[in-house]
Amino acid sequence: LQLNQFAVSYVNRRLIPPGAAASRFQTLQGVPVQPPVVPSVREDRPAQPAAPAPVAEAPLAGEDCTPSCLPNCPASSRPGKPCIPPAKFWPYSTNTAWRSMLGERILKAVTPSIQEKDCGSFHLFGDHVFCMDVMKLTEGALAFSYGIEERDMWSETMSNMFHVSPRLYDCFVNPDTSPPMAKTAPSGKGPGGCRDISGICYEMPYESSRTCLGPSAKIIEGRNYATLHSHLQDRAPLSTYVKIDVEGSEWTVLEHLLDSAEDQDAIRTLDMEVHFGFKAASDEEGGMLGMDQRSIEREVRVMEKLLERFDVTGTTLEQYRQGWKPEQDCPTRSCEEPSVH
Repeated sequence: LQLNQFAVSYVNRRLIPPGAAASRFQTLQGVPVQPPVVPSVREDRPAQPAAPAPVAEAPLAGEDCTPSCLPNCPASSRPGKPCIPPAKFWPYSTNTAWRSMLGERILKAVTPSIQEKDCGSFHLFGDHVFCMDVMKLTEGALAFSYGIEERDMWSETMSNMFHVSPRLYDCFVNPDTSPPMAKTAPSGKGPGGCRDISGICYEMPYESSRTCLGPSAKIIEGRNYATLHSHLQDRAPLSTYVKIDVEGSEWTVLEHLLDSAEDQDAIRTLDMEVHFGFKAASDEEGGMLGMDQRSIEREVRVMEKLLERFDVTGTTLEQYRQGWKPEQDCPTRSCEEPSVH
């Protein structure tokens, strides 16, 4: 299963009952979750060519399973350990060992450890798994959404279901096609005020800015970038819901977040779409193309370190596996190998 891009939801560990979730070095469902050691790439190490794809019909590694939600699985992110059965044969034209080794580390880092009893209940919507007991804070809370496109369902949910005022940030979307970015979407309609409106509508007042999220405040290719720290620095502990979907610009932003205990403490929940092997203009620290081992290993370390203060509530991985049909998509085993899998 390709892991280039998927969604993952987190909750600040301080909001979960002590001992409820396994840490990254404890066991998860009886399996140690400490990631395997993958040698770092030296500056002078020549790139190794990918090995030819295996042609034997031996079963591939992985746990054969059936999604527990069948026959009525939601088309959304899901809590619990994702069911990712192995393909019946190797579907890619090459087989690069480090790509699958890093993929195993990613899977362990994003396997949810939160159970429904720890949250009261879950609410599954789109790319998000909401831990309902955690979503009760409204007074003094804000919801920061980075990456809007034409419509941002996460910020509408935060406004209309959880009654938290959103702040929307995007410097790429054209305001002519995005009412929230054009500031023309109904705003501050009050509880229930959007119930009879079929389009974009906010019951809580929202603000929007043609600003992107980046590791430093600057203008890149004519677009304005701001830092996550600048938005979190005056926020009270556990007062801010955050969503990040910035097409590969997240990695240095997340590294800076991990360097600040105060910024992490301000975040109540964190919903992200992560992008492995992408090269974003704002991410100065990535590799030249973003698909080399050093770049992806760096991104994997970020995911592992997030577990020091955040617990995973859900991912879209099981849903993606259900939609992947390697026997149909790659019948001749000639599909291009993903950046990480």
